[in-house]
Amino acid sequence: MNTRGAGIVVQSELLSLLHNSSAAPLPVTHCRVRRYLDSAGGDGQVQPAPQQFTSWEAIYATLKAAFPADRYHMGAALSEVSLLDGKIAAEIEGHGQISADLLVCADGAQSPSRRRLLPQVRSDYAGYVAWRGVLDEADTPHELKSFFDDAFTFSEARSGGHILVYFIPGEGADPSPGKRRLNWVWYVAVEENGLNTLLMDRNGEAHHASLAQGAAPKATIDALIEHARREVHPKLAELVAATPDPFVQTIIDVIVPKTVFGRVCLLGDAAFVVRPHTAGAAAKAAYDATQLAASLKRARTQIDAGLGAFESAQLEYGKDMTDYGIALGRRFASSR
Repeated sequence: MNTRGAGIVVQSELLSLLHNSSAAPLPVTHCRVRRYLDSAGGDGQVQPAPQQFTSWEAIYATLKAAFPADRYHMGAALSEVSLLDGKIAAEIEGHGQISADLLVCADGAQSPSRRRLLPQVRSDYAGYVAWRGVLDEADTPHELKSFFDDAFTFSEARSGGHILVYFIPGEGADPSPGKRRLNWVWYVAVEENGLNTLLMDRNGEAHHASLAQGAAPKATIDALIEHARREVHPKLAELVAATPDPFVQTIIDVIVPKTVFGRVCLLGDAAFVVRPHTAGAAAKAAYDATQLAASLKRARTQIDAGLGAFESAQLEYGKDMTDYGIALGRRFASSR
């Protein structure tokens, strides 16, 4: 796991999952207002809008602490799955064959499980990427920290797209003032034929969907900084320039026709992939997990019936979230 990670807007579905799992309180940061900046400069418009934020690191640590340590195995690859006497038989690297009533595949947006179960499903590139960065509060110039503190800040770019900024917990998921991180996301249009160049890392290796933190070549980052100086509010351009090792991901849509395959199911980004504008990917994964548990509990020994009820709810929610993200993306496109 990349502990630098990225920011998450906290939604009720995530908090409910943690509460129902008897997890410890999630480390969060807070703001009281939303600020909308003009790319030309100024302090922008402010409106009251309390919000909580967290990070992937904080969510991971909180969930992991609530899960039995002897049942959590990192780096254990799934090599083969079969149905044996009505149960799932899974070959796990280093653990041999494991028998279970259900296999839940939650292996992310580039899910190998989805590709194996739904080989006809393809991801659709949305026409733009998300550049992301995190800057330790201790390394943030005082004027930038003061400018962005206690606010969820947004700004459109001059030629389209937008950038947003908020504080998240810092190293070790510490949300204390002085220990936080500034997290920013900037949506930038990139033609599909330009992705090969953009996704070339500093060692000359081509990547499919993203470049991790520390992988982007200096020339690519320098070009991003210059682009920011031309496109976004001066304070935001200053933040981009001050951030070490920005990272980038392509924005895609993935819509699946089904999520349950006998005793195997897809969950979270392994099923639908929704655009980050929704601030709902973590919430969707939490919703999926909550619905799965509730459906199986109601079904008791009728596992297949429980999975059928789960799939119906998951498909409806996932499609609605995907449509919402696409609608927000069209709004982004129309501003270019």
